[in-house]
Amino acid sequence: MVKTIRQETTLNLRKHRAALLAQLDPPANLLRASYVRHYLTCGKRNCRCRRGFKHGPFYYLVQCLGTGRVRKFLLKTAGQRKKAREGIAAHQNHQRWLAELSEINTELLRRAEL
Repeated sequence: MVKTIRQETTLNLRKHRAALLAQLDPPANLLRASYVRHYLTCGKRNCRCRRGFKHGPFYYLVQCLGTGRVRKFLLKTAGQRKKAREGIAAHQNHQRWLAELSEINTELLRRAEL
């Protein structure tokens, strides 16, 4: 059976927090973005894309920069696509570590141990 945060000892929580902090050095390739695949239709009336055979796939990196602001650009090469996926995965891992650290800090604060 897996222990929950509340069932862990304060010493174990402190050790786990120290281990997380050691891992939290953000990687240089970190990207807060989405990897999007699009199939498109062109403007030609007789093109086969009008009959369901759309052009693509085209791969884009999309970033939300705030209310109503989006940055989107085409990933033209396989190398760009690979680097984009790696950077997004690095961001997701970093976010998981931050969430776990926050949960530990919340429990230590609840115990008046922080």
